[in-house]
Amino acid sequence: MPRISLGAPLRLTTLARATALALTGLAAHSSLHAQDVAAKPEEGLQTVVVSAQKRLQSMQNVPVAVNTVDSRAIENQQIMEFSDLTRVAPSMTLNQNPGNNTISLRGIGTFAYSTGIESAVSVIVDDVPVIQQAQAFSNLSDIERIEVLRGPQGTLFGKNSSAGVINVVTKASAETLEGSAQVTLTSDGEHRVEASISGPLSEAAGFRLNVYGNQRDGEITNLATGHDLNGDRGKGVRARLDLKPAADVTARIIADYSTRQVEGPVTTMRSVPPGSRQQGVAPLEPALVGVNVGPENRSVRMDTPGFNRNEAGSLSASIGWKLDRHTLNSTTTYQDWRNTVLADFDFSTVDLLAALTNDVRHGGVSFTSPTRSRMFTQELRLTSNGDGVFNYLGGLYYSNSDTNRKFDRGPVLSVARWDASNGNRTLAAFGQADYKLTDATRINAGVRYNREKIDVDYTNLVPAAQPRYMGENTDTATTAKLALQHDLDKAIMVYASYATGYKGAGYDISTGFDATRVRLPVAPEKSKAIELGLKSRFLQNRVQLNATAFQTDYDDFQAQSSRIDPLTNIRQNAVTNVGELRTKGVELELTAKPINTLMIESSLAYVDARIRSMPNGLCYPGQTVAQGCVRVGTASVQDLAGKRLSNAPKLKFTLGGTYNFGFGESGYSGVANLNYQHQSAVNFDLGANPLTEQQGYGILNGSIGVSSPDHNWKVTLFVNNMLDKSYSSFIGDHYNFYSGSHVLMQYLPRNSERYAGVRVKYEF
Repeated sequence: MPRISLGAPLRLTTLARATALALTGLAAHSSLHAQDVAAKPEEGLQTVVVSAQKRLQSMQNVPVAVNTVDSRAIENQQIMEFSDLTRVAPSMTLNQNPGNNTISLRGIGTFAYSTGIESAVSVIVDDVPVIQQAQAFSNLSDIERIEVLRGPQGTLFGKNSSAGVINVVTKASAETLEGSAQVTLTSDGEHRVEASISGPLSEAAGFRLNVYGNQRDGEITNLATGHDLNGDRGKGVRARLDLKPAADVTARIIADYSTRQVEGPVTTMRSVPPGSRQQGVAPLEPALVGVNVGPENRSVRMDTPGFNRNEAGSLSASIGWKLDRHTLNSTTTYQDWRNTVLADFDFSTVDLLAALTNDVRHGGVSFTSPTRSRMFTQELRLTSNGDGVFNYLGGLYYSNSDTNRKFDRGPVLSVARWDASNGNRTLAAFGQADYKLTDATRINAGVRYNREKIDVDYTNLVPAAQPRYMGENTDTATTAKLALQHDLDKAIMVYASYATGYKGAGYDISTGFDATRVRLPVAPEKSKAIELGLKSRFLQNRVQLNATAFQTDYDDFQAQSSRIDPLTNIRQNAVTNVGELRTKGVELELTAKPINTLMIESSLAYVDARIRSMPNGLCYPGQTVAQGCVRVGTASVQDLAGKRLSNAPKLKFTLGGTYNFGFGESGYSGVANLNYQHQSAVNFDLGANPLTEQQGYGILNGSIGVSSPDHNWKVTLFVNNMLDKSYSSFIGDHYNFYSGSHVLMQYLPRNSERYAGVRVKYEF
C-alpha cells in the first residue's frame, strides 16, 4: 500500500489550521445544532465504573486517585499506542529511548537494563500482570477501558506496584452478534487494520475475536542506506470465550498473541562540539556528512541500526462461583515473552569495533541481547456480595517466573559476552474490608503479606574471566492501607488515606556482574504515602471535580546509575539503591457537560519529585568543584539532596473538548475533538547534567468524524501535533564514549512532529 503524503509543510499547516477553525466553529454553534443530532447523547455525566479495588464500583465512591479512559474516549482522542495514555493522565510520564521504555507515575518509575529488577508501576491486562514492562508498549486494540491508579497499590495488586498500576480491561463478549472493521492511514506512512467479531454461541456461551495488523515508516532517515528508522510493524490476535455453565457459575478464557518489531530504534545527534569531530575514540566527521545536527535532527548515518523485536503470548482462565453471601474467584495465567535486540552502540558508520552477530560482521560497536521470560500465576479471591454495612475480600496469590538473557558485544574492544537466568517465586496473602460507621462515613483497611525468593545463575563467557556466579535471596514484607471516607453530600465525598508500598529485592543482571552483586543484591524499595482526596459532582450532575493532595516517601529507591564499586573502586553503570526520595503535589481533574452535545475535560498535576538523601551521587560529565563535584578517594561525587528526579515534570496539564453535532434532517452525525497537553521542563540525567534538559512544550491534537444515519459507517480525520512542536523524550551525554567531548544524543518520538490521518470504520 503506498505511503500517503501531504506534500510540503505548508499543506500540513493549512490542514491543521482548517481543522482547528472547523472545530472552533462547531463548538461556537453547539446550541444551534443540538436538536439535529441523530443519536442524542444522554443528559449529564455518566457513572464511570472501575475495578480499582478488585470489585466493580463507581469511580466517585472509591478512595483511590484514578484516571479512567473508556472505549469512546480512546477512539475520539486517537489513543492507539500505550504512550498516548499521557494525554489523559498528567501524572504519567514515559522514558522512551533505544535501550528501554519505562513508565513513571508522580515522578516515580524504575529505569533499569537488568531483567532482575522489577518495575515500580505494574501493568495488568485482564487480571494478568505483565512479566516485563516493555510488553505494555504495544497497540491498544479492542479496549473497554484503561484505569491509571496513582500512588502505592501494593495491598491488592502486589509488590511491583509501589508507584501505581495501569489496569487495562479488554472488551467482553456481546449478547448479540456484532462486529467491526477499520482501516487507518497516516501521512507518516502508517497502515493499520483492525477487526473484531463477537456474539453468543449458545445460551451459556459467548465469544469475542479481535485481530489487528499495522506497519509504519519511521521518522528518522538513515543517510547511509536511504531507509527509514524508528518505524514499526506488528500484528496480534485475541480470542475470548465467556461461559455460564450454571446459574451461579461464570467462566472466562482469554488467549492472546502479538508481535512487534521496531526498526532501530535509534537516537540522533543533538549537539556535537566542533573540536570533537576529528578527535577521540571515534572520529565523527565521516558520520556527520549530510546530518543536520540539532534539536530537530531526524537523520543519521549508521551501518547497522538494528532492531527491537517482541513476541508475546498469554493464556488466562477465570472462574467465579456465586455462593449465598460470597463470590469465589480463581484466576490462572501463563505468559511467554521473547525479546531480541540488535543495536549499533556507536550510533554511526564509524568502524570503531567489528561486532560479530549471527556470523555476519558489522562495522561499529554492536551488541545482541535475546531475552525470554515466562510466568505462571494463580490467584484465589473470596469477595462478599452486595454493598452492605461490612464488605470485604481476601485472597491468596502465587507466581513463578523465569527469565533467560544472553548478551554479546565485541569481539575485540569492550568485550562482554554472558548468559544469565533469574527466577522469582512469590507467595502472598491479602485482604481488604470497608465498614460503614454511619450512613455517610466508611473506614477502609487492607493488608498484604508477601514472601519472595529470587535466584540468579550468571555465566561469563569471556575467556579468562570468573566463569559462573550463582545465588539466591529470600525476603518477606507486609504492606497496608487505611482510608477514611465521608460523604459531605449525596455527590460529594472526601477521603484521607495512608498506605505503604514495597518493591522486592533484585539482582542487577548486566555486564559487570560479579560476586559482589550476588552477595549484595539491590535492596527492596519501600514507600509510605499520605493522600487527601475530594470527589464531587454538582450542577445537576453536569460538572465533576476530583482533587488529590499527596506525599510519598521512598527509602532505598532502585535506579540505574553510575556507581563506585565498594570493593574495587571501579566506576560501574549499575542498578543501586540511590537513597531517599519524596514526591508530593496536587492533582485536579475537571469534567463538565454544559450541554448534552459538549464534553469538556481538563486535568492538572503539580508534582515535586526530589531526592532527599544521596550524598555520594556520581558527578555528571565535566562537572567542576564549583558546580558541587568533590573527590572522595578515587571517585568524583556530588551531594544530590534537593535535586529533582529525572524526567519528572513539575507541572503538566491537559485540556480537551468533545462535541457531537448533526447535519439537519440528513441523519448524518459527527463528533469533533480537540485536546492540548503541556508539560514543564525536565532533566533526563539523575545527576542533573544541565546539558540533558528538555524545555517545556505543548502538543495540540484534533479530530473530526462523521457517521452514517444507520451508524454503520464512520470516517474520521485527525491531526496529531497540529502545531508541529518538536521535543525529545530522552537526551544523553556521551562524554565518556567520545573521550571527553559532550556529544549529545536524543530520542525523538513519533508525536514530536505533525502527522495527519484518516480512519474508516464499519460496524454492525
